[in-house]
Amino acid sequence: MSHAATNWAIQQRGLSPVTKLVLWHLCDRHNPDYGCFPSQDQLAADVEISRASLNVHLEKLESAGLIHRQRRHSEDTHRRKSTRYLLAFEPEFGRNPCPESGHGKGQKPCPDFGESHVQNLDTNLVREPVTTTARDAGASGDLETACLEVCGPGLSDAARAEITSTGEVIGGWIAAGYDPTADILPTLAERTKQKRDSPIRTWDYFTPAIAQRHARRIARAATGERAGEAGAGGSVSAPDPAADPLIRLAAWINSGTYIPPSAVSTSQRNALLAAGLVTEATLRARQIY
Repeated sequence: MSHAATNWAIQQRGLSPVTKLVLWHLCDRHNPDYGCFPSQDQLAADVEISRASLNVHLEKLESAGLIHRQRRHSEDTHRRKSTRYLLAFEPEFGRNPCPESGHGKGQKPCPDFGESHVQNLDTNLVREPVTTTARDAGASGDLETACLEVCGPGLSDAARAEITSTGEVIGGWIAAGYDPTADILPTLAERTKQKRDSPIRTWDYFTPAIAQRHARRIARAATGERAGEAGAGGSVSAPDPAADPLIRLAAWINSGTYIPPSAVSTSQRNALLAAGLVTEATLRARQIY
């Protein structure tokens, strides 16, 4: 890891969040003495995107003049070796005697290995940027990428690089039943519209707000169902004045933070379950019986 490299990556402007994240992880793999040689598999795993998507963002970085890929081969066997990624702040950047590989002077012209050796390994050969919609983000396993893309200036560049170390929180959101389109992404966009004095360093910062939005959405759906039953000839009770406190209580329970079991009465427990704001499993996990 090179602090000079990662600091340089953070200072770059005009990149999309995912492209900048690729650059940051490249710099995180940079060794000041030996250079940057991460494998495609390792880099894709670091950024949590597919190799096909990774190559799209690498091409963007190379087009922007921030990196240069040196495709190397063995002089004896002519077998391909790991690609070296030259970063624009390195002294060697720009020395490119060999247009095909970037090898130094005095070497024989390198054989034609083609533009990219990963094209035969990937099933997705699309070269244009792959768009991940909010609806299929959870199913594709690329939800964190979608989360980063919807965040505004309230999530600074430094925070974007740091917050990815808490990616397991996003898995917890999905496990809790929060919907990416209806609950997660709108909350992130709303909470990061304005710049902040104190940086957001963990995805868990958003958990209470996501839980509250989820609880309100479920409550509105339950109210709509009851109204539909009334329209079909049934009857619906008058609005409960305790509805808002109940929603706030559900958000507290669903947020995963500590809640004393004595804070929830038996009548509140029954009301929460009747409204569908919490599950019985969640209550038992909080030792609320």
